[in-house]
Order: sequence, then C-alpha cells, then structure tokens
Amino acid sequence: MISMFNFENGHVDFKMRYIQTERWKAERAARRSLYGKYRNPWTDKPEVAGKSRGTANTAPIWHAGRLLVLKEDHVPMAVDPDTLATLGDFTWNGQLKSKTVTAHPKIDPVTGELLLFSYECEGDGSSPMCFLIEDKSGNLVKEEWFDPPYVGMVHDFAITTDYVIFPIFPTTMDPERLKAGGDHWKWDGSLPSWVGIMPRAGSTTDIRWFKVPTSCGFHVINGFNEGTIVHLDMMISKRNGFPYIGDIAGSAADPQDGVPYPTRWSFDMTSNAVDGGFSSKSLAPYGGELPLIDPRCVGRDYRYAYISMVDPERRILMAGPTYMGANMIGKIDLTTGEVQTYHGTDETSFQEGAFIPRGPGEDEGWYINIADRHDQNRSDLLIFDARAISEGPLATARLPIRLRSAFHTTWVPGV
Repeated sequence: MISMFNFENGHVDFKMRYIQTERWKAERAARRSLYGKYRNPWTDKPEVAGKSRGTANTAPIWHAGRLLVLKEDHVPMAVDPDTLATLGDFTWNGQLKSKTVTAHPKIDPVTGELLLFSYECEGDGSSPMCFLIEDKSGNLVKEEWFDPPYVGMVHDFAITTDYVIFPIFPTTMDPERLKAGGDHWKWDGSLPSWVGIMPRAGSTTDIRWFKVPTSCGFHVINGFNEGTIVHLDMMISKRNGFPYIGDIAGSAADPQDGVPYPTRWSFDMTSNAVDGGFSSKSLAPYGGELPLIDPRCVGRDYRYAYISMVDPERRILMAGPTYMGANMIGKIDLTTGEVQTYHGTDETSFQEGAFIPRGPGEDEGWYINIADRHDQNRSDLLIFDARAISEGPLATARLPIRLRSAFHTTWVPGV
C-alpha cells in the first residue's frame, strides 16, 4: 500500500492505493491467503509456486522522473506519481540481472546518481550481493556482483564522496531451514558484524572487509569521509530487535538489547588492522529509528539528523512492526550535541518524517511527520519549521481516519 499527501494551491489532498503486485492479484482473485511464511516460498500454496512473492511495501524513491516502490527481496515496481496506479516491475528494460534490489538506495546530491545494492541476488538463500548505479538520466550504468562474509540481512548502506559502505549484521539465513518450513531469519550472536568499504572510483573487487563487534543495524543516518577516515552514522543495537526473529541458539532476548541508538562508526582506510582502526561513539542518548537528514547532505559532512525517538520516561504505545511506537521527534545537532525534542500527547505515536528543503542552509526547510492519535482512531500530518522542532508544528492536516504505521517516505517536488 502506498499513500500520498499532495500540497497544491493552499490545500492538502490525501490518496492511498494498493500496489498491484502479482502476489496481490493472486490473493485478491482467490479471496484468501496463498503465501506462507515471510520470505519462505516452501510454505506457499501449490497454486502460486513460482509466482512472485514481492510486496513492494517498504520504501518509495523519486529519481530521474520515476516513482519506484521498493522491497529488498524483489525488483522495484514503478508507480504513476499522480494517480498511484501500478505500472509494473521495473528492471531498466531487462538490463537488471539481480532478482532483488534494496529498499534504501542513495541519491548523490552533487552527481545526481542513484546508487543501489542488492543481497540474495539469485533469490532466497543465495549468497551474492551486487552494487548498482543509475545515472542522473535514469540509465543503469553499473551492476557488479560480489560475495559477503556470510548470508545475512543487509537492509541499508551508505555512500560518501569517495566510498561506498556495506554493513553486514548476523541476522542470518539458512537455505536448509527454509526448505524445512522454518523462518528466513535467525539471530546468530556468535558471529561478528562486518563492514565492507569500497572506493567509488573502483569496483567490488576492491571492497575491504572490516571486522567489528557483534551488533545489529537497520537504518543508516548518513556516511561521509575526511580523507581516508570513513564515518558511518547508523542506528545500532546490540541484537536484532524484531520480536519475531528468534535466536538461533534458542536463547531468550532482553528487549533492551534490541533498542537502536544513533551511533558513529569510524574506520581508517590506511590501517592494516582487521578492524580498520575501528572506533565507535554515541551521537545521542535516546533510542529510536527511522532517521533522516537534509537530502542535500547525503554522503557529505553534515550537522543535523531527525529521528523518531523513544523517551523511556513517557508512555510508550504499541505501534509499528517492532510494536514499540516513537513517542517523540528528535533533532540532533552533531556539532553541539544538543537534542531538540517534540512530544505529542500520551496517546500519540509518530511515524517516519520527511525533510523538504526551502533555503540554502542545511536545516532551512520543513520537516513533516504523521502523528497517530490512538485515542481518536485517526492520524494528523504535522508540518514543522525544521530549525525549531521543539516549538511544535506550524500547521496540521487532519485526517478523519487512522493510518497504519508505515515504513518509509520520500518527498517529490512539484514539477
């Protein structure tokens, strides 16, 4: 499902449509569930054997005049940006060899390129990853495959002006477990995490793998490099926080270990150490998820990050895929360490925001987010001055319905 707020002539309109995937069409026609466990085709009904399991339900991206919707275990799907009508699978006119594409590509604000990656490129349980580049005109100009240290969840990655960063965490996959009807993912805390760093001017054969402490990360805040010192800013937890992803050893998990915190990992590309002179520092004392920055700063040194956070001193509502809803919005000043916060009521949780540039300064713009009003069974779109989050919204677009907690957002400027 994709939803859209359209700002035009002083009004805000709302539209929501199903992405008409092959999976959606098959189950709609049958009027029942046909697909089994998450990312396990061996648990599907016989009538959908070999059909696409793609759901196109994680993130939208606007680039080169196209609106694509993405899910990391399938190829992108194109959607009409005005009507939200489904246009179909998008494979760059058949050039794409990988069966999967990330839901978290990066747009370089200077070159205009769209940089992407894939994992399990040959389908569920396969080892290869690949790195892709779409040029500013929308042409696929690179697809290079490589093998990671192990088959694990690679949800996001980062770029800098000079490097591409691939973080690998031990949420692992076993093909035999899949064939036996088991879960696609299991947490394996006996394995280290790895970070692969590749020169943008090079190829995937130039990736250098750095061994780092066992940890889990889903969403990147940003990456940048100062010469040969490479920084990866990411939401990092001690282990996978999804309650339905079990421990491979059967151990019970401490929920606190699954809370991600904004963290900076740094590497020295001149170091010969297996960890690349790894260092880590906290960027803020609050846990949360769904970070974003001014898109004009992607891959460059930057000052501000906006995160849907959790204040443990306030009421925490159950919302979203990890069941823990954000009860405040935070803006981190990475120069001063200050964290601006905005709290809703005790009956409010927040989704992922979006940043809309307005002036030349990094935080000169609007920040928007959806507030779910649990006591009123509806949602509001909140519009903030991005420089002054703590002062509260400048305007509110009130919906008469409650939106389901979504994953990710994108802003499409007027054309």
